[in-house]
Amino acid sequence: MSPNERDPVGIGWILGSLALAVLLEQMPWSGWALALRPDFVLVTLLFWALYQPLRVGFGVAFALGLIADFQDGVAFGQYATAYVIGVYLVQFLRLRLLQFDPLRQAAQVFPILLAVQIVVLLVGWLAINPPGGLEILLVVPSSVVLWFLVAGFLRLWHGKSLRDTT
Repeated sequence: MSPNERDPVGIGWILGSLALAVLLEQMPWSGWALALRPDFVLVTLLFWALYQPLRVGFGVAFALGLIADFQDGVAFGQYATAYVIGVYLVQFLRLRLLQFDPLRQAAQVFPILLAVQIVVLLVGWLAINPPGGLEILLVVPSSVVLWFLVAGFLRLWHGKSLRDTT
């Protein structure tokens, strides 16, 4: 069996999608679009941590978290800590998550995304000052919708049904 048959996803595809997620985070969002913008980097990171755990793990999560810290101008390590915790939760629940179709996966990923945003909130509160509001939690529902769309699209692309769990 060749490496391509065992692992159809190349490292270029993973790096390209992570780079695209970082670029989408840099778009000039404002107002409600900024408050409702999904965390593209987090969703992409958790997706690859679920489906390619040997290639995307804690080191990648920490590095992307530092990039997100730098982009948002927050305390260095705020997103890095949260992203590492998110990857840990996905890898801990990996076998369970892989049994579900995209809709049920999205429901299972919701608490993970919420936990990551709460960690971002708490670390920011401990490092700098209390948060101005809970707008940071509005990211969670839009990230869950993004998870469902990405997972569903890739299932359909590979010729599987949205309801099929095999």
